[in-house]
Amino acid sequence: MINNTNAKTHRGRRVLIAGGGIAGLSLARALKDAGHNPLVIERSREWPTTDTAHYLPVNALRALDQLGLGEAVTAAAHPISRQRVTGARGRTLVDLPVSSIWGNGGQSVAIRRNALHELLQAATPDVAVRRGTTIAARLRNGAIKLSDGSIEQCDVLVGADGADSVVRTAGIGGAAPQHTSRWCWRFIAEGWSGEEDTWHARLAPGRSLVTVPLGDGAVFCYADIASSNGRPPGDWRNYFDEFGTSVTDLLTQGGHAYATPITEVDQPYAFLGRTVLIGDAAHAMSPSMGQGVALAVEDALVLTETLNSLPVDEALPAYEQRRAPRIAWVRAQAHRRAWEQRRAPRIAWVRAQAHRRAYEPAGTGASYA
Repeated sequence: MINNTNAKTHRGRRVLIAGGGIAGLSLARALKDAGHNPLVIERSREWPTTDTAHYLPVNALRALDQLGLGEAVTAAAHPISRQRVTGARGRTLVDLPVSSIWGNGGQSVAIRRNALHELLQAATPDVAVRRGTTIAARLRNGAIKLSDGSIEQCDVLVGADGADSVVRTAGIGGAAPQHTSRWCWRFIAEGWSGEEDTWHARLAPGRSLVTVPLGDGAVFCYADIASSNGRPPGDWRNYFDEFGTSVTDLLTQGGHAYATPITEVDQPYAFLGRTVLIGDAAHAMSPSMGQGVALAVEDALVLTETLNSLPVDEALPAYEQRRAPRIAWVRAQAHRRAWEQRRAPRIAWVRAQAHRRAYEPAGTGASYA
């Protein structure tokens, strides 16, 4: 949890958080612990559910632990102790223990997205949440009119509403997400008989397929395909026929996979008018580094720390200044991996040392700067 022992800490700020996903609820928990007064609004009347999952590397668990959720998440998740990368025909490119990347100071896990969100809901019973509510208008002097007719006076407005953030695109005239010429599919399959402790990426020109065991015979499957002309034609599963029968048999369960284009948001995320963005609303990118949850929770922690220690008009730029180098580095690694995969997967991931180096800054320090 956030340590709030500094006598000079600013407290009691009213923070309106648009978006009740992982980023929004993480921020609400951190702010409440620090003595602030968050209000979460979520446009969906019921909490959204998806048949997907998250791989949480060590730095994600470290951030969740600082929120007070580390033990609960670890108990609900499945441990992952190895990472393997192979070519389409099965040639091993990388095979190493997770501890060789992160050291022995923590573990990596996989967890269903719904389970993680339920833990965040359970951790925020003292936070005001209004579902089925959106921003109707921004008024003067920090007042915001909501779709339920109420008017909220807030010190800070936070956009935690995802890559298609309305706070970013409509509220402050920010950029729409940019397409990366890749589409992805995600689903959870049952009856998994493969290794129970291994994150496994299979690479081929313009395609990749990742399996992450979830325990009890379940496995999270993630596939992406490069396509410069919109969604690839036909059944996406046919693009993975050369990966062998173990893969094609698994993909028979992917007929209703969650399909989306991979988009990217790359712009400033602290603004005049006391508005700030976190999570995918601020910096959506390819999920290839497995850092989405980690970056969102880290954003929540750093934003809370800066709001604690500085006036609002200084805190928001300070938050962006602290986070920008880390976000830029993860984005650069995601771009590098996409470039390698498009051109020659036989040169991608070839050396285990290069694979380790891709995660080094993500694993350093507890300040998330």
